[in-house]
Amino acid sequence: MATNPTQDTGRAIATRNAIAAVFFVNGATFSSWLPRLPELQAQLGISDAALGLTLVGSGVGGLFASAWSGRLVDRRGSRQVTVATSVALSLSLPLLAVAPAAAAVFAVLILLGALDGLTDVAMNSQAVVLQRSIGRRILSRFHALWSLGAVTGGLIASRAAAADVTLRTQLLVTAVTLATTTVILGHWLLPTGPTAHRDHDDARGVAGTQRRTLVLLFVVGTGVALAELPPNDWAALLMLDRFTIGEGAAALGFVATAGGMLVGRLGGDHVADRFGAERTRRVGAATAAAGVLAAATLPTPAAAGVGLFVTGLGLSSLFPLVFLAASELTHGSHRGMAAFSSGARLGFLIASPLVGLIADATSVAIGVLVVAGTAGVAVGLIRLPRPIEDRAASPAVTPLA
Repeated sequence: MATNPTQDTGRAIATRNAIAAVFFVNGATFSSWLPRLPELQAQLGISDAALGLTLVGSGVGGLFASAWSGRLVDRRGSRQVTVATSVALSLSLPLLAVAPAAAAVFAVLILLGALDGLTDVAMNSQAVVLQRSIGRRILSRFHALWSLGAVTGGLIASRAAAADVTLRTQLLVTAVTLATTTVILGHWLLPTGPTAHRDHDDARGVAGTQRRTLVLLFVVGTGVALAELPPNDWAALLMLDRFTIGEGAAALGFVATAGGMLVGRLGGDHVADRFGAERTRRVGAATAAAGVLAAATLPTPAAAGVGLFVTGLGLSSLFPLVFLAASELTHGSHRGMAAFSSGARLGFLIASPLVGLIADATSVAIGVLVVAGTAGVAVGLIRLPRPIEDRAASPAVTPLA
């Protein structure tokens, strides 16, 4: 039977929009509570250092899950993993609001981090396969939708805090909304199945090179996470630490970082096409470090907010470009994505304790600057094994047909 081109086109558009929406949902998930972190800290009655150790939970869960996320996606297919883990992640959010102590929050964050680590690799696999099928660079725009979700969730959380809506009510409504959305979107995601592995002889021939590549991707992932987490998770506390402003206004620090990431990712594909993906990645990391320096030192809330926005602009290119590089450098295998994601989860694991310990000895602003600024410079100096090609991968398969 002949295929109707109009139906194919409609399906392709629906699939692209569904993947974009999954990224939006994932971005909105964590940002729905991070702007209310000062409130959660006060509720628990813990210090900055104790808060940093509590936030380690998401890194622990993410590191554990990311280590075998590639194998799970290979075996179950990225659509099934994306839907299942994303729904579970959203429905677990309200547990944060009812956790009675820091230890309970730590346990909930382990669960959230594990589910997010699995979702991360699965949804990026969907995006990379779609990019290959259409033959042009679009991955950064999907990450822009993640940032849009983060901005949206952050704004909702900020307004809820200003309106004295309880964290429990906010997260319950958020969880039901996001989980329902993901279930509906699942019908339109790419119908991917189990991924075939290279045969044994071929695998032996590239094993040494791939091991080195996987280690480097892991290291880069750690650096990217150390650069990204503090200006996001600690933005509200940084603003409160430096300036005499209300919690609602301080929460906009997170929105500034996420907003910069959104703007950068909307144009990120075009920038990478114009200047080269590898150059875009390295300059972006350096820009993020400069933005953190501005946020930690400029004398007014507005100027510090601009610094956080610039930080977001610089960070915007890092995750999408390295995820794509990880896929290309391992010939489409999910192992590269899993290695990068595992390194990022390690960075998420250690970033908050580092910031918290430095903040207790100095200030939150210095803690964010030392951790994120140093990591941004390091990521900018690291070279990948070969330049990321300024192209989308060749469309060897058209999964929408």
